[in-house]
Amino acid sequence: MEKRIIIALASIIVILLLAFSFSGMKGRKKEEMIVNMKIIPSEFTLQEGDSTEILVELKVNNMPYITKINWSIESSGNTGKLVFENESVTDNNGILKAEYFAPDDVDEMQQYIKIIARVKIEGHEYFATANATVYPLLYQTLIEIEKEREKLIAGETNMLRAKLFANIDGWLPLKNKTIIWKFYANGKEIMVRESKTNGLGISEIPFFYSNAAENLSVVAEAIFERNLSGEIDYEGCYANTSFIVIPEKPGDFPVVLIHGWTGSITDALLNYTWWNLTQKLVANGFKVLDFDVTKPGIQWLTYEPSWFEEHHIPWIAARVCEKIKEALVLNGYPPNQTIDIVAHSMGGLVARFMAEHYMADVDYWNKDWNGTGYPWYGDGDADITLGPYQIDDLIAVGTPCHGVPPNINESFLRGIIKYAYFPWWMGQVPDMIYDAPFLQAMGYKGTDLVDYYGVGGDIGIIIGDHPVDFDGDGIPHYSDGLCPTESPYLEGKPLYILEGHAWPVGEEDHISLIAINEKVHEYILEHLIS
Repeated sequence: MEKRIIIALASIIVILLLAFSFSGMKGRKKEEMIVNMKIIPSEFTLQEGDSTEILVELKVNNMPYITKINWSIESSGNTGKLVFENESVTDNNGILKAEYFAPDDVDEMQQYIKIIARVKIEGHEYFATANATVYPLLYQTLIEIEKEREKLIAGETNMLRAKLFANIDGWLPLKNKTIIWKFYANGKEIMVRESKTNGLGISEIPFFYSNAAENLSVVAEAIFERNLSGEIDYEGCYANTSFIVIPEKPGDFPVVLIHGWTGSITDALLNYTWWNLTQKLVANGFKVLDFDVTKPGIQWLTYEPSWFEEHHIPWIAARVCEKIKEALVLNGYPPNQTIDIVAHSMGGLVARFMAEHYMADVDYWNKDWNGTGYPWYGDGDADITLGPYQIDDLIAVGTPCHGVPPNINESFLRGIIKYAYFPWWMGQVPDMIYDAPFLQAMGYKGTDLVDYYGVGGDIGIIIGDHPVDFDGDGIPHYSDGLCPTESPYLEGKPLYILEGHAWPVGEEDHISLIAINEKVHEYILEHLIS
């Protein structure tokens, strides 16, 4: 009996020892499980659109392990993609091959991408990473510069031409690309401009600098910036050229005097308008362009307002262009000679049209214009053949850039501006009324390629319902008797205002401003140079 009890106790002890031993072995096995997982290579670099092979190697307790691998890709931009073998399951060697395809287009010089492989074994997640750097495919570019002049007078225009090419299976022109132009005078940056290349990869830009007090060495730099934003990426490039600008002096550019509407209807009116100013210009060394060299003395430009309904201000401007070009040649100048313009009243609108609508076709007028495009149109041939590249200064006296009010009392006008009749129906007259289609199409900014100066008179007489403040300085003004004082103003351009009275008490009325006002004449003499 005792022996059986002893045997039973011994058996129980053996069973307990075996149970504890098995439990300890099992715990030790779990604790000792070692997972090794890595991506080969762990770091690599490749070009956009390229691909490379990567491997995942997975071992558990130093033995190959077969399981499915889960992937994720992180990046600030396009991530690219992975293509796997065996549905992303490791093989008998614990290896999974994958092909990584970089993004087709990256928009930075180095795009960083993290590739993450994950696996779950017995409830635990393990992962490995690889870091990729993708760089863009950049095509080499080349820019060339040509210049029209080696030396020019301040106020003249130097046309610069850039040609842009890219090496894509050979050097080909790059179209519709932005060229940044930087100009330096005696080492100091003076302006920055932009232009676009055309279908031949050519971009042109005019250089205009009018206020040189000394000889200037100008460097023009054309820059094409590195471009990563398109489907095709380009490396940047630049080129430069240089030329000399010398100060303008009186007589360098002929001065063209353009009268207003019906300003040449009589010789007496034309003579009254220009005689005093012409004498002062000549006395100060300026050359006034002579429009009839067969006659003694200076013969001023004349044009007659057409009575045909379709002949609006653009049509007048085309005729004035023709006369100026002809007069330049007859006076021994080239037809593209740079000029200065002093204009009165509607003559300023004629001059503005030339300066702002070079090569416009203006034979006809669309009376049903709806605000799209321009109300003028033509026969396919350019009529405005003198433009901003040929005009240095434009001084407009009493010019209704913002228009004049409708329904001005005609008997009053006859006393102020000496006009006997004012046909409001005629083409050019409606062009000068507030909010006229012509003025809307022209706008109120002018061009930066011409130095524009406006001059207005204020004789304390309201034209319209109330004084107006076109220049936005908070001080409304009246008129010179016909043109609102601030109507010559263009956005960002200087406006010289003279307050006073009409002749014979003063010289600030519409006609006297240009004909006999000493301050206006002094202003013109000063700004034709500086």
